[in-house]
Amino acid sequence: MSAISSIYRYDAIHKDDLSKIQQMNHHMAYRGSDAENYWKNERVIMGHLQFAHERIQPLFTKDKSIILVCNGMILNYIELKDQLQKQGFVFHTEVDAEVILYLYMLYGESCVEHLRGMFAFCLYDSKKKQLIAARDRMGQEWLYYAEIPGGVVFSSELKTILKHYIPEPQLNIPSLLSPLRYVGGTNHRDTFIEQIKRVEPGEIVIVNSHGLRRKYYWQLHRTYDFSSSLEEAKKETLRLLSDSVDLNMRSNVPVAIMLSGGVDSSAIAAIAKCLGYDVNTITVGYANKYSEDERDVAKRFAQEQGFNYSEVVLTLQDYRNSFEELTDYLDEPVVGSTMILQWAMSKKLKEMGFKVLLGGEGGDELFYGYPPTNQLAEEHRLIHEHEALFPLYRFKRKLNFFKFLQSHWKWLLSAKYTKVIDENAHSPWLQRNDYFPFIKNASLEINGYSYNLSDYNIYECFSPCDLGKEIDKIYDLAIHNVMQSSHLHWAERMCMGNSIELRSPLLDHKFIEHVMSLPLNYKYIPNHPKQYFKDVLTGIVPDYILYAPKRGFSSPNDYISDIVNDYKYKHIKSAHKYYGSITADIILNKLLKNK
Repeated sequence: MSAISSIYRYDAIHKDDLSKIQQMNHHMAYRGSDAENYWKNERVIMGHLQFAHERIQPLFTKDKSIILVCNGMILNYIELKDQLQKQGFVFHTEVDAEVILYLYMLYGESCVEHLRGMFAFCLYDSKKKQLIAARDRMGQEWLYYAEIPGGVVFSSELKTILKHYIPEPQLNIPSLLSPLRYVGGTNHRDTFIEQIKRVEPGEIVIVNSHGLRRKYYWQLHRTYDFSSSLEEAKKETLRLLSDSVDLNMRSNVPVAIMLSGGVDSSAIAAIAKCLGYDVNTITVGYANKYSEDERDVAKRFAQEQGFNYSEVVLTLQDYRNSFEELTDYLDEPVVGSTMILQWAMSKKLKEMGFKVLLGGEGGDELFYGYPPTNQLAEEHRLIHEHEALFPLYRFKRKLNFFKFLQSHWKWLLSAKYTKVIDENAHSPWLQRNDYFPFIKNASLEINGYSYNLSDYNIYECFSPCDLGKEIDKIYDLAIHNVMQSSHLHWAERMCMGNSIELRSPLLDHKFIEHVMSLPLNYKYIPNHPKQYFKDVLTGIVPDYILYAPKRGFSSPNDYISDIVNDYKYKHIKSAHKYYGSITADIILNKLLKNK
């Protein structure tokens, strides 16, 4: 992993642009402190930081007409390199990202469609005088940009653009509040700084003399077009997951696997073992007895499988110290107590000499692993069934109505299904028990400006969906609003803050496309979360993991309360404090104070 920063000027580079780009990268030195290089011409500057185990960037074609800086890992670079060499291309480095240069020469902007992995890059075509920025399909790597007077600036992190190119930042209050209410942001483009945007997952941004334009090269959607049997579906699921694990284990530096004791991380570790890799695992637990501590299961599994096993044990003070450290690296107000565990784990891995960590992100979202979310979908389905029966004269077989009453009379009497259309029940991950007491009389005062936060309505309602597809509609929200906007953000930041590269085999786009093609009745069985995935893993992961009660990779409430209760707001005013609100207050203080 590394850091990139670039600027494109419509007329000519300003005299202080180079020093600003250099300073921007210096602020991200933990992403690549061993070497830095820059390239510039009259219109463009591109900068790159890397570690000693990585080869130098920027990368160039032989005639130096195409220049590239890339952060991330192109997992299928060996296969791509072989194909390109057969077409006559000569490689000059061992850098995986060099394949992008020659793919661009062949396919232009469509080069990204051939890449497999996690990446964010800027590529300058000096003949066309245009800069292309792109981000991987699921958004595992991050890339920000801002349209400034006379040009566009890009960087791996928001705070570097803010510090050097946004002298008078304007707050986007809905984007600030959204993760406080919904855990993750509901808008993938806008940040809490009005002038700074994100390159979205699966998006390309093109800048040239005509200005800036954007286009998607990939979007997540469900096709349900897999036509083979259930058994064939399971075989293909396991094959693609094994292929992804194999690709993600490629590395010339030590690799560890985060072993939480749950299904997803256990599957990755077990498959890596089956593929012949020496498996190093690490897990996090707590000094006292807590239900969230899964070290007992993780250690048992590691010993049975012959994994190399390490663990981190957090005391209350360790937890507090970790929170104070990590906020220096978290430059958006995303919510997630699990990020403290990720930070502690990454810090330990750095001490042990590891450079790459594999995690199980995405398994619950892909395979319906959240019981509260499943329950919400079932209630939403009942609403649709109920609505579909009225008025009765629309239906030839009025017997359907009585069958519905016979099956669901308890739901109807209690009106339990109505809570899905209650404004307070947008989703089970909604922070309603904290957000509403917080926002009631909340205000924000910073740099001479005052904002009445309760004036902003950020309610997101369910969009219509076909009868029977409620579960996928709600999990689409879980993927976009929680996993991509929140979990992937802080997971990447916690790892990179300790110079650790994070990879997520379950987020491989070929694996995801297969899962999205499967019929719903293959993947989802009511009241049996992740049953399909468990069936796929039978014989690979033991039953005591597959069928254990879900505990989740989370933090004890008293650890969180210890941080929240002692915190004093600096810019927010509210009678109520919770984890999300104090995180936002800290971010605002660190990034905007005296700006």
